[in-house]
Amino acid sequence: MTDDSNNVLQRGLENFQDSFSGFIRAQTTISWFLLLATIVALWWANSDYSSAYQNLTHTSIGFFWGDFSLHTSLKHIINDGLMVIFFFLLGLEIKREVLAGDFARPDNRRMLILCAIGGMVCPAVIYLLFNWSLDSQIGWGIPMATDTAFALGVLTIVRKHIPGGLLAFLVGLAIVDDVGAILVIAIFYSQDVSILHLISAFALIAFLALGNYAGIRQSYFYIIVGMASWWMMLKSGVHPTFAGIAVALTIPARPKITSEKLLVKAKTVIDSMQAESITVDVLGSRRDHEQVIKVRDFAERASTPLRRWEDTLELPVVLFILPLFVLTNAGVPFSLTSFIESIQHPTGLGIITGQVLGKFIGISGACWLCLRYKIGRLPGGVNLQHVIGISLIAGIGFTMSTFIATLGFDSQPMHLQSAKASILVASTVSAILGVSYIRFVAAKKL
Repeated sequence: MTDDSNNVLQRGLENFQDSFSGFIRAQTTISWFLLLATIVALWWANSDYSSAYQNLTHTSIGFFWGDFSLHTSLKHIINDGLMVIFFFLLGLEIKREVLAGDFARPDNRRMLILCAIGGMVCPAVIYLLFNWSLDSQIGWGIPMATDTAFALGVLTIVRKHIPGGLLAFLVGLAIVDDVGAILVIAIFYSQDVSILHLISAFALIAFLALGNYAGIRQSYFYIIVGMASWWMMLKSGVHPTFAGIAVALTIPARPKITSEKLLVKAKTVIDSMQAESITVDVLGSRRDHEQVIKVRDFAERASTPLRRWEDTLELPVVLFILPLFVLTNAGVPFSLTSFIESIQHPTGLGIITGQVLGKFIGISGACWLCLRYKIGRLPGGVNLQHVIGISLIAGIGFTMSTFIATLGFDSQPMHLQSAKASILVASTVSAILGVSYIRFVAAKKL
């Protein structure tokens, strides 16, 4: 076989690919994708082509088979279908963090959980203070959420001024926050629950858990049964994103063989290949090809399905699904006057105050109490001043808050418009305050 490793064009393309891959995977790049989708949606909804935007998001898509028909709008396909994949990825991250991440240590876990609870309860209470007894009080779950992608992207702006543990702390905080948001969606934003379909969904999820316990690792098993549970959850009236989280928790997280056994088995195969021939011809020799495939299979069995699926889904979710969700949901038609009126409405005041002030009070207050009474501890190098900055950045609730708003105000378009405008304002203010505080206050107290 010819060795083309010194091919100039190949080396150039490989260098470009490595650089491009690093750029695409950077957290700031992901945040820029979401920001671009937001700008396009706002421009489109307020341009001369606004009718095309509304028609596109509400266009019915589906198919017919005799008397059977299945169709829904593009927005529902994204919100009830593609976003399930996003929540599935969140579930994988949650399970990994609990088993081997920051949640694996009890003192870290207590700190993160209590800070996250404070950051959810305070914004909800503040929102209810503005909207109590009004028909808009159903939106109390909106300011609870934190947008992990946007928040991490903003935090990377001041990365050189913060300890590395602060990024991990924000991720852990956002994960607990996401769990809370999912429970809120499942319990309080579900309508006309069908017990039969709900029981069927949980039975299928239990079947997946049993398959995991039995050692089943084939992807198609989890995909087919997982899709069936999603369909049952959708028909039950409980929001189907809950199925995404539940199915993710059943994905195997342990390797089939240990890394030590992998090295032994792989070395045995490689030694036999080297003993038979100096060169390995994977194209011309079927035996060499099968031996290489065997090494690959050993490596796959030594990894975990959870980690492989997480790596596979990460880029499609953050570069396609989330921007598409933002594009179809962030388009708020408004003039300057209507925009000001929207954020002055009890809905808008509750969201802005809840996200900016509520997150700050809830997370910082809970952290202070944990440190004061030695209930939990912060990562190395992280102090209360850093957490105050994080509590401000956590007020960026863009994607998740918008998602909850579309559920709560689905039949109240005026409240939905006010909510979306207020989420944009609150997220922007939170980002500016958080970055400014960390840059000029927390960094000086290291």
